[in-house]
Amino acid sequence: MKDNLGVLFPVGSLPGHHGVGDFGRSSLRFIRWLSNSGFKYWQVLPLNPIGPGNSPYMSTCSMALEERYISLDELVREGLLDNVGLFNPKAKKIDYQAVLGFKEEYLYKAYKNFIKKPFRGYSKFKKENKWLVSYALFTSLRKKYNYQTWNTWKKKDLKLFDCSRAPKAYKDEIEYFSFKQFIAFRQWNKIRKFAKKCGITIIADCPFYVGIDSVDCLMNKDQFLMDEKYNPTMVSGCPPDAFSDDGQLWGTPIYDFKKMKEDNYHFLVERLASYMKTCDILRLDHFRAFDTYCVIPAGDVNARRGKWEIGPREDFFDALYKKYPNIKLIAEDLGDLFPSVLELRDKYNLPGMFIVEFTIFDVNAKSTPKTIVYPGTHDNQTLRGWLKTLPEENIKFLKNKFGDKADLFDSVFRYILELPSFMTIFQLQDLLGLDDNARINCPGIVDDINWTFKLPSLGCLKSSYKLNLQGKEE
Repeated sequence: MKDNLGVLFPVGSLPGHHGVGDFGRSSLRFIRWLSNSGFKYWQVLPLNPIGPGNSPYMSTCSMALEERYISLDELVREGLLDNVGLFNPKAKKIDYQAVLGFKEEYLYKAYKNFIKKPFRGYSKFKKENKWLVSYALFTSLRKKYNYQTWNTWKKKDLKLFDCSRAPKAYKDEIEYFSFKQFIAFRQWNKIRKFAKKCGITIIADCPFYVGIDSVDCLMNKDQFLMDEKYNPTMVSGCPPDAFSDDGQLWGTPIYDFKKMKEDNYHFLVERLASYMKTCDILRLDHFRAFDTYCVIPAGDVNARRGKWEIGPREDFFDALYKKYPNIKLIAEDLGDLFPSVLELRDKYNLPGMFIVEFTIFDVNAKSTPKTIVYPGTHDNQTLRGWLKTLPEENIKFLKNKFGDKADLFDSVFRYILELPSFMTIFQLQDLLGLDDNARINCPGIVDDINWTFKLPSLGCLKSSYKLNLQGKEE
Protein backbone atom coordinates (compact mmCIF):
# COMPACT_ATOMS: atom_id res chain seq x y z
CA MET A 1 0.00 0.00 0.00
CA LYS A 2 1.30 3.47 -0.88
CA ASP A 3 2.17 5.66 2.08
CA ASN A 4 1.63 9.03 0.38
CA LEU A 5 -2.15 9.04 -0.09
CA GLY A 6 -4.51 11.87 0.73
CA VAL A 7 -8.11 12.98 0.45
CA LEU A 8 -9.47 16.24 -0.91
CA PHE A 9 -12.70 17.30 0.81
CA PRO A 10 -13.89 20.72 2.04
CA VAL A 11 -14.68 21.13 5.73
CA GLY A 12 -18.11 22.53 4.90
CA SER A 13 -19.05 19.37 2.98
CA LEU A 14 -18.66 17.17 6.05
CA PRO A 15 -21.79 16.16 7.97
CA GLY A 16 -22.90 18.59 10.66
CA HIS A 17 -25.69 18.99 13.17
CA HIS A 18 -26.42 22.47 11.85
CA GLY A 19 -26.55 22.29 8.08
CA VAL A 20 -22.82 22.47 7.30
CA GLY A 21 -19.57 20.74 8.22
CA ASP A 22 -17.72 22.52 10.99
CA PHE A 23 -14.68 22.67 13.26
CA GLY A 24 -16.23 20.14 15.63
CA ARG A 25 -16.74 16.44 16.09
CA SER A 26 -17.32 15.56 12.41
CA SER A 27 -13.87 16.96 11.51
CA LEU A 28 -12.29 14.99 14.34
CA ARG A 29 -14.07 11.80 13.29
CA PHE A 30 -13.06 12.36 9.67
CA ILE A 31 -9.42 12.73 10.67
CA ARG A 32 -9.63 9.54 12.69
CA TRP A 33 -11.07 7.75 9.66
CA LEU A 34 -8.29 9.11 7.44
CA SER A 35 -5.67 7.86 9.86
CA ASN A 36 -7.26 4.44 10.34
CA SER A 37 -7.62 4.03 6.57
CA GLY A 38 -3.94 4.69 5.89
CA PHE A 39 -4.17 8.23 4.49
CA LYS A 40 -1.55 10.87 5.30
CA TYR A 41 -3.03 14.09 3.89
CA TRP A 42 -6.27 16.06 4.10
CA GLN A 43 -6.67 18.84 1.51
CA VAL A 44 -9.33 21.18 2.86
CA LEU A 45 -9.46 24.05 0.28
CA PRO A 46 -9.51 27.68 1.53
CA LEU A 47 -11.04 28.16 4.98
CA ASN A 48 -11.49 31.91 4.63
CA PRO A 49 -14.94 33.56 4.47
CA ILE A 50 -16.87 32.57 1.36
CA GLY A 51 -17.66 35.12 -1.33
CA PRO A 52 -19.99 35.44 -4.34
CA GLY A 53 -21.51 32.13 -5.41
CA ASN A 54 -20.42 30.62 -2.07
CA SER A 55 -16.89 30.35 -3.42
CA PRO A 56 -13.99 30.33 -0.94
CA TYR A 57 -11.74 31.55 -3.78
CA MET A 58 -13.29 35.04 -3.78
CA SER A 59 -13.20 35.95 -0.11
CA THR A 60 -13.81 39.20 1.73
CA CYS A 61 -10.74 38.56 3.89
CA SER A 62 -7.67 36.35 3.41
CA MET A 63 -6.76 36.41 7.10
CA ALA A 64 -10.12 35.39 8.58
CA LEU A 65 -11.90 32.04 8.89
CA GLU A 66 -15.46 31.35 7.72
CA GLU A 67 -17.69 31.79 10.78
CA ARG A 68 -20.23 29.23 9.53
CA TYR A 69 -17.61 26.60 10.35
CA ILE A 70 -17.73 27.42 14.06
CA SER A 71 -19.09 24.39 15.89
CA LEU A 72 -22.03 25.25 18.14
CA ASP A 73 -21.67 21.84 19.81
CA GLU A 74 -18.16 22.84 20.89
CA LEU A 75 -19.54 26.07 22.35
CA VAL A 76 -21.99 23.99 24.38
CA ARG A 77 -19.16 21.77 25.60
CA GLU A 78 -17.17 24.83 26.62
CA GLY A 79 -20.07 26.27 28.60
CA LEU A 80 -20.83 29.23 26.33
CA LEU A 81 -24.23 27.83 25.34
CA ASP A 82 -26.73 25.75 27.27
CA ASN A 83 -28.25 23.78 24.43
CA VAL A 84 -28.58 23.94 20.66
CA GLY A 85 -31.19 22.07 18.66
CA LEU A 86 -30.55 20.34 15.35
CA PHE A 87 -30.78 22.22 12.04
CA ASN A 88 -30.87 20.34 8.71
CA PRO A 89 -28.50 17.63 10.08
CA LYS A 90 -29.18 15.19 7.20
CA ALA A 91 -29.13 17.77 4.40
CA LYS A 92 -27.33 16.76 1.21
CA LYS A 93 -26.84 20.38 0.16
CA ILE A 94 -25.57 23.37 2.13
CA ASP A 95 -27.93 26.34 2.36
CA TYR A 96 -25.36 28.95 3.35
CA GLN A 97 -27.81 31.75 4.13
CA ALA A 98 -30.02 29.52 6.22
CA VAL A 99 -27.01 28.18 8.13
CA LEU A 100 -25.77 31.70 8.85
CA GLY A 101 -29.24 32.80 9.98
CA PHE A 102 -29.53 29.83 12.34
CA LYS A 103 -26.04 30.07 13.80
CA GLU A 104 -25.98 33.85 14.22
CA GLU A 105 -28.47 33.81 17.08
CA TYR A 106 -26.45 31.24 19.01
CA LEU A 107 -23.11 32.84 18.25
CA TYR A 108 -24.34 36.13 19.68
CA LYS A 109 -25.64 34.36 22.80
CA ALA A 110 -22.24 32.70 23.19
CA TYR A 111 -20.56 36.08 22.76
CA LYS A 112 -22.64 37.65 25.54
CA ASN A 113 -21.64 34.82 27.86
CA PHE A 114 -18.02 35.00 26.72
CA ILE A 115 -17.47 38.70 27.43
CA LYS A 116 -18.48 38.18 31.06
CA LYS A 117 -15.41 35.99 31.46
CA PRO A 118 -13.20 35.82 28.31
CA PHE A 119 -11.11 32.72 27.72
CA ARG A 120 -7.42 32.78 28.32
CA GLY A 121 -5.55 33.96 25.23
CA TYR A 122 -8.27 36.25 23.90
CA SER A 123 -6.40 39.49 24.60
CA LYS A 124 -3.24 38.07 23.06
CA PHE A 125 -5.18 36.96 19.98
CA LYS A 126 -6.54 40.47 19.42
CA LYS A 127 -3.15 42.05 19.99
CA GLU A 128 -1.41 39.73 17.51
CA ASN A 129 -4.07 40.04 14.80
CA LYS A 130 -4.33 43.72 13.95
CA TRP A 131 -6.49 42.95 10.91
CA LEU A 132 -9.44 42.07 13.17
CA VAL A 133 -10.52 45.71 13.57
CA SER A 134 -10.36 46.43 9.84
CA TYR A 135 -12.17 43.21 8.94
CA ALA A 136 -14.93 43.78 11.48
CA LEU A 137 -15.37 47.39 10.40
CA PHE A 138 -15.38 46.37 6.73
CA THR A 139 -18.04 43.72 7.35
CA SER A 140 -20.21 46.16 9.29
CA LEU A 141 -19.99 48.84 6.61
CA ARG A 142 -20.76 46.35 3.84
CA LYS A 143 -24.10 45.71 5.56
CA LYS A 144 -24.68 49.45 6.00
CA TYR A 145 -24.13 50.01 2.28
CA ASN A 146 -26.24 47.00 1.27
CA TYR A 147 -23.14 45.11 0.09
CA GLN A 148 -22.06 47.69 -2.47
CA THR A 149 -18.33 47.65 -3.22
CA TRP A 150 -16.26 49.80 -0.84
CA ASN A 151 -15.15 52.20 -3.59
CA THR A 152 -18.73 53.50 -3.67
CA TRP A 153 -18.84 54.30 0.06
CA LYS A 154 -18.74 57.81 1.48
CA LYS A 155 -15.29 59.25 2.16
CA LYS A 156 -16.05 59.80 5.85
CA ASP A 157 -16.58 56.07 6.29
CA LEU A 158 -13.49 55.13 4.31
CA LYS A 159 -11.47 57.43 6.56
CA LEU A 160 -12.43 55.25 9.51
CA PHE A 161 -9.90 52.70 8.23
CA ASP A 162 -7.08 55.23 8.59
CA CYS A 163 -7.55 55.48 12.37
CA SER A 164 -5.22 53.58 14.66
CA ARG A 165 -8.08 52.87 17.06
CA ALA A 166 -11.47 51.31 16.52
CA PRO A 167 -14.28 53.88 16.08
CA LYS A 168 -16.44 54.02 19.22
CA ALA A 169 -19.65 53.67 17.22
CA TYR A 170 -18.52 50.24 16.04
CA LYS A 171 -16.88 49.05 19.24
CA ASP A 172 -19.44 46.34 20.05
CA GLU A 173 -19.54 45.02 16.49
CA ILE A 174 -15.75 44.88 16.33
CA GLU A 175 -15.62 43.00 19.62
CA TYR A 176 -18.24 40.54 18.41
CA PHE A 177 -16.35 39.85 15.17
CA SER A 178 -13.12 39.46 17.13
CA PHE A 179 -14.82 36.92 19.38
CA LYS A 180 -16.03 34.87 16.42
CA GLN A 181 -12.58 34.80 14.84
CA PHE A 182 -10.97 33.88 18.16
CA ILE A 183 -13.38 30.97 18.55
CA ALA A 184 -12.97 29.85 14.92
CA PHE A 185 -9.16 29.79 15.17
CA ARG A 186 -9.33 28.15 18.60
CA GLN A 187 -11.51 25.34 17.24
CA TRP A 188 -9.50 24.89 14.03
CA ASN A 189 -6.24 24.78 15.97
CA LYS A 190 -7.75 21.98 18.05
CA ILE A 191 -8.50 20.12 14.80
CA ARG A 192 -4.95 20.66 13.55
CA LYS A 193 -3.49 19.44 16.84
CA PHE A 194 -5.58 16.27 16.62
CA ALA A 195 -4.56 15.79 12.97
CA LYS A 196 -0.89 16.02 13.89
CA LYS A 197 -1.41 13.47 16.66
CA CYS A 198 -3.03 11.13 14.11
CA GLY A 199 -0.26 11.64 11.54
CA ILE A 200 -2.44 13.65 9.14
CA THR A 201 -0.94 16.61 7.28
CA ILE A 202 -3.33 19.46 6.42
CA ILE A 203 -3.13 21.03 2.95
CA ALA A 204 -4.96 24.30 2.27
CA ASP A 205 -5.27 26.51 -0.80
CA CYS A 206 -4.22 30.12 -1.37
CA PRO A 207 -6.13 31.88 -4.19
CA PHE A 208 -3.78 34.04 -6.28
CA TYR A 209 -6.06 37.04 -6.66
CA VAL A 210 -8.31 38.87 -4.20
CA GLY A 211 -11.62 40.42 -5.17
CA ILE A 212 -12.15 44.16 -5.06
CA ASP A 213 -14.94 43.57 -2.51
CA SER A 214 -12.45 42.57 0.17
CA VAL A 215 -10.71 44.13 3.13
CA ASP A 216 -7.43 42.98 1.52
CA CYS A 217 -8.02 45.33 -1.41
CA LEU A 218 -9.39 48.20 0.69
CA MET A 219 -6.48 48.21 3.12
CA ASN A 220 -3.86 47.83 0.37
CA LYS A 221 -5.25 50.10 -2.35
CA ASP A 222 -1.81 51.15 -3.52
CA GLN A 223 -0.93 47.53 -4.28
CA PHE A 224 -3.41 47.31 -7.18
CA LEU A 225 -3.76 48.90 -10.61
CA MET A 226 -6.57 51.39 -9.94
CA ASP A 227 -7.58 54.89 -10.97
CA GLU A 228 -8.09 57.86 -8.61
CA LYS A 229 -11.59 56.62 -7.72
CA TYR A 230 -10.25 53.16 -6.90
CA ASN A 231 -11.80 51.48 -9.91
CA PRO A 232 -9.57 48.76 -11.41
CA THR A 233 -7.90 49.80 -14.63
CA MET A 234 -7.00 46.23 -15.53
CA VAL A 235 -8.61 42.98 -14.46
CA SER A 236 -7.68 39.30 -14.44
CA GLY A 237 -8.52 36.42 -16.73
CA CYS A 238 -7.04 34.30 -19.47
CA PRO A 239 -6.66 35.16 -23.20
CA PRO A 240 -8.50 33.22 -25.93
CA ASP A 241 -7.14 29.76 -26.64
CA ALA A 242 -8.09 26.56 -28.43
CA PHE A 243 -10.91 26.00 -25.96
CA SER A 244 -12.45 29.47 -25.90
CA ASP A 245 -12.63 32.21 -28.54
CA ASP A 246 -13.50 34.76 -25.85
CA GLY A 247 -10.99 33.60 -23.26
CA GLN A 248 -11.85 33.77 -19.57
CA LEU A 249 -12.80 37.01 -17.81
CA TRP A 250 -12.40 36.70 -14.02
CA GLY A 251 -12.61 40.39 -13.25
CA THR A 252 -10.49 40.69 -10.11
CA PRO A 253 -8.15 43.70 -9.80
CA ILE A 254 -4.54 43.23 -10.91
CA TYR A 255 -1.59 43.61 -8.54
CA ASP A 256 0.82 46.48 -9.11
CA PHE A 257 3.97 44.37 -8.97
CA LYS A 258 6.25 47.36 -9.58
CA LYS A 259 4.85 49.00 -6.45
CA MET A 260 5.01 45.73 -4.52
CA LYS A 261 8.68 45.29 -5.27
CA GLU A 262 9.47 48.49 -3.32
CA ASP A 263 8.76 46.77 0.00
CA ASN A 264 9.76 43.23 -1.06
CA TYR A 265 6.17 42.19 -1.75
CA HIS A 266 5.19 42.61 1.89
CA PHE A 267 1.43 42.35 1.27
CA LEU A 268 1.68 39.16 -0.79
CA VAL A 269 4.26 37.57 1.49
CA GLU A 270 2.16 38.18 4.59
CA ARG A 271 -0.97 37.03 2.78
CA LEU A 272 0.63 33.64 2.18
CA ALA A 273 1.86 33.61 5.77
CA SER A 274 -1.69 34.16 7.02
CA TYR A 275 -2.88 31.09 5.08
CA MET A 276 -0.03 29.06 6.54
CA LYS A 277 -1.51 29.63 9.99
CA THR A 278 -4.29 27.23 9.00
CA CYS A 279 -2.30 24.38 7.46
CA ASP A 280 0.97 22.49 7.10
CA ILE A 281 1.30 22.77 3.32
CA LEU A 282 -0.10 25.52 1.09
CA ARG A 283 -1.17 24.95 -2.51
CA LEU A 284 -0.66 28.07 -4.65
CA ASP A 285 -3.69 28.35 -6.88
CA HIS A 286 -2.95 29.76 -10.38
CA PHE A 287 0.78 29.43 -9.74
CA ARG A 288 1.57 30.43 -13.32
CA ALA A 289 0.63 34.06 -12.52
CA PHE A 290 3.78 34.42 -10.42
CA ASP A 291 5.60 33.92 -13.73
CA THR A 292 3.19 35.37 -16.31
CA TYR A 293 -0.25 36.82 -15.66
CA CYS A 294 -3.02 38.01 -17.97
CA VAL A 295 -4.29 41.61 -17.95
CA ILE A 296 -7.56 42.67 -19.55
CA PRO A 297 -8.77 46.29 -19.82
CA ALA A 298 -11.43 46.94 -17.16
CA GLY A 299 -14.87 47.23 -18.70
CA ASP A 300 -14.30 44.65 -21.41
CA VAL A 301 -17.03 42.02 -21.65
CA ASN A 302 -14.64 39.23 -22.63
CA ALA A 303 -10.92 38.44 -22.54
CA ARG A 304 -10.19 38.91 -26.25
CA ARG A 305 -7.88 41.84 -25.51
CA GLY A 306 -6.12 39.95 -22.76
CA LYS A 307 -2.35 39.87 -22.91
CA TRP A 308 0.40 38.26 -20.88
CA GLU A 309 2.64 40.32 -18.61
CA ILE A 310 5.79 39.23 -16.75
CA GLY A 311 5.10 38.41 -13.09
CA PRO A 312 7.36 38.89 -10.05
CA ARG A 313 9.04 35.53 -10.59
CA GLU A 314 12.18 34.96 -8.47
CA ASP A 315 11.93 38.37 -6.81
CA PHE A 316 8.80 37.30 -4.98
CA PHE A 317 9.91 33.82 -3.98
CA ASP A 318 13.30 35.05 -2.81
CA ALA A 319 11.51 37.57 -0.57
CA LEU A 320 9.08 34.90 0.66
CA TYR A 321 11.72 32.31 1.52
CA LYS A 322 13.98 34.92 3.12
CA LYS A 323 11.28 35.69 5.68
CA TYR A 324 9.67 32.25 5.86
CA PRO A 325 12.37 29.72 4.93
CA ASN A 326 10.37 26.73 6.14
CA ILE A 327 7.16 27.42 4.24
CA LYS A 328 5.95 24.35 2.30
CA LEU A 329 4.25 24.98 -1.04
CA ILE A 330 2.57 23.13 -3.90
CA ALA A 331 2.39 24.69 -7.36
CA GLU A 332 -0.93 24.47 -9.20
CA ASP A 333 0.75 24.27 -12.59
CA LEU A 334 -2.16 23.27 -14.80
CA GLY A 335 -3.10 24.49 -18.25
CA ASP A 336 -1.16 25.54 -21.34
CA LEU A 337 1.98 26.91 -19.69
CA PHE A 338 5.04 28.75 -20.91
CA PRO A 339 8.33 26.89 -20.22
CA SER A 340 9.28 29.70 -17.82
CA VAL A 341 6.43 28.67 -15.48
CA LEU A 342 7.89 25.19 -15.08
CA GLU A 343 11.39 26.62 -14.71
CA LEU A 344 10.17 28.82 -11.85
CA ARG A 345 8.47 25.85 -10.22
CA ASP A 346 11.57 23.69 -10.49
CA LYS A 347 13.97 26.39 -9.30
CA TYR A 348 12.27 26.28 -5.89
CA ASN A 349 11.74 22.51 -6.03
CA LEU A 350 7.96 22.82 -5.77
CA PRO A 351 5.83 19.75 -6.47
CA GLY A 352 3.42 20.25 -9.36
CA MET A 353 0.10 18.60 -10.23
CA PHE A 354 -0.85 15.74 -12.56
CA ILE A 355 -4.59 15.39 -13.30
CA VAL A 356 -5.48 11.96 -14.66
CA GLU A 357 -8.74 13.16 -16.24
CA PHE A 358 -6.59 15.54 -18.34
CA THR A 359 -3.69 13.23 -19.11
CA ILE A 360 -4.80 9.61 -19.41
CA PHE A 361 -5.35 9.89 -23.20
CA ASP A 362 -1.95 11.52 -23.78
CA VAL A 363 0.63 8.78 -24.23
CA ASN A 364 3.41 11.30 -23.64
CA ALA A 365 2.08 12.54 -20.28
CA LYS A 366 4.02 11.08 -17.37
CA SER A 367 3.79 11.63 -13.64
CA THR A 368 7.01 11.69 -11.61
CA PRO A 369 8.00 11.31 -7.96
CA LYS A 370 7.84 15.15 -7.82
CA THR A 371 4.20 15.43 -8.93
CA ILE A 372 0.98 15.24 -6.99
CA VAL A 373 -1.44 12.92 -8.76
CA TYR A 374 -5.19 13.58 -8.69
CA PRO A 375 -7.98 11.82 -10.59
CA GLY A 376 -9.50 15.32 -10.68
CA THR A 377 -9.70 18.30 -8.35
CA HIS A 378 -12.68 20.06 -6.79
CA ASP A 379 -13.14 21.89 -10.13
CA ASN A 380 -13.50 18.67 -12.12
CA GLN A 381 -16.10 15.98 -12.56
CA THR A 382 -16.00 13.07 -10.17
CA LEU A 383 -14.19 10.06 -11.59
CA ARG A 384 -17.43 8.12 -12.07
CA GLY A 385 -19.21 11.14 -13.54
CA TRP A 386 -16.31 11.72 -15.92
CA LEU A 387 -16.36 8.11 -17.13
CA LYS A 388 -20.12 8.32 -17.75
CA THR A 389 -19.75 11.31 -20.05
CA LEU A 390 -16.71 10.24 -22.10
CA PRO A 391 -17.10 10.02 -25.89
CA GLU A 392 -17.21 6.53 -27.36
CA GLU A 393 -13.69 6.79 -28.82
CA ASN A 394 -12.29 7.54 -25.35
CA ILE A 395 -14.16 4.60 -23.84
CA LYS A 396 -12.70 2.41 -26.59
CA PHE A 397 -9.20 3.72 -25.77
CA LEU A 398 -9.63 2.83 -22.08
CA LYS A 399 -11.00 -0.65 -22.87
CA ASN A 400 -8.00 -1.30 -25.09
CA LYS A 401 -5.72 -0.06 -22.31
CA PHE A 402 -7.27 -2.04 -19.45
CA GLY A 403 -9.01 -4.91 -21.21
CA ASP A 404 -12.36 -5.03 -22.97
CA LYS A 405 -14.15 -6.67 -20.04
CA ALA A 406 -12.61 -4.46 -17.38
CA ASP A 407 -14.65 -2.41 -14.95
CA LEU A 408 -13.37 0.99 -16.07
CA PHE A 409 -13.93 2.72 -12.72
CA ASP A 410 -11.95 0.08 -10.85
CA SER A 411 -9.29 -0.07 -13.57
CA VAL A 412 -8.71 3.68 -13.67
CA PHE A 413 -8.69 3.78 -9.89
CA ARG A 414 -5.97 1.12 -9.71
CA TYR A 415 -4.06 2.81 -12.54
CA ILE A 416 -3.99 6.02 -10.49
CA LEU A 417 -2.67 4.17 -7.45
CA GLU A 418 0.20 2.76 -9.52
CA LEU A 419 1.40 6.09 -10.94
CA PRO A 420 4.67 7.52 -9.58
CA SER A 421 3.88 10.46 -7.29
CA PHE A 422 5.01 12.74 -4.50
CA MET A 423 1.45 12.43 -3.21
CA THR A 424 -1.68 10.82 -4.63
CA ILE A 425 -4.83 12.66 -3.61
CA PHE A 426 -8.38 11.49 -4.28
CA GLN A 427 -11.55 13.48 -3.92
CA LEU A 428 -13.59 11.72 -1.26
CA GLN A 429 -16.39 11.39 -3.82
CA ASP A 430 -14.11 9.20 -5.95
CA LEU A 431 -13.30 6.94 -3.03
CA LEU A 432 -17.06 6.58 -2.51
CA GLY A 433 -17.72 6.01 -6.20
CA LEU A 434 -20.16 8.93 -6.48
CA ASP A 435 -21.27 10.51 -9.75
CA ASP A 436 -21.50 14.18 -10.74
CA ASN A 437 -24.39 14.82 -8.35
CA ALA A 438 -21.59 15.00 -5.78
CA ARG A 439 -19.45 17.44 -7.77
CA ILE A 440 -18.09 20.35 -5.72
CA ASN A 441 -17.64 23.07 -8.34
CA CYS A 442 -18.12 23.78 -12.03
CA PRO A 443 -15.85 26.76 -12.86
CA GLY A 444 -17.33 29.77 -14.63
CA ILE A 445 -20.85 29.18 -13.31
CA VAL A 446 -22.49 30.99 -10.39
CA ASP A 447 -25.55 29.11 -9.17
CA ASP A 448 -27.07 27.49 -6.08
CA ILE A 449 -25.38 24.13 -6.76
CA ASN A 450 -21.65 24.93 -6.76
CA TRP A 451 -19.97 24.48 -3.38
CA THR A 452 -23.15 23.06 -1.81
CA PHE A 453 -22.43 19.31 -1.77
CA LYS A 454 -22.60 17.84 1.73
CA LEU A 455 -22.34 14.34 3.13
CA PRO A 456 -25.45 13.60 5.19
CA SER A 457 -23.55 11.16 7.40
CA LEU A 458 -20.08 9.76 7.98
CA GLY A 459 -21.64 6.30 7.98
CA CYS A 460 -21.16 6.16 4.21
CA LEU A 461 -17.38 6.04 4.73
CA LYS A 462 -17.83 2.48 5.91
CA SER A 463 -20.91 1.30 4.05
CA SER A 464 -20.20 2.84 0.63
CA TYR A 465 -16.41 2.79 0.48
CA LYS A 466 -15.89 1.00 -2.84
CA LEU A 467 -12.25 0.06 -2.75
CA ASN A 468 -9.73 -0.22 -0.03
CA LEU A 469 -6.15 0.64 -0.79
CA GLN A 470 -5.11 -2.94 -1.50
CA GLY A 471 -7.84 -3.14 -4.14
CA LYS A 472 -10.13 -5.50 -2.24
CA GLU A 473 -13.81 -4.95 -1.51
CA GLU A 474 -14.51 -3.49 1.96
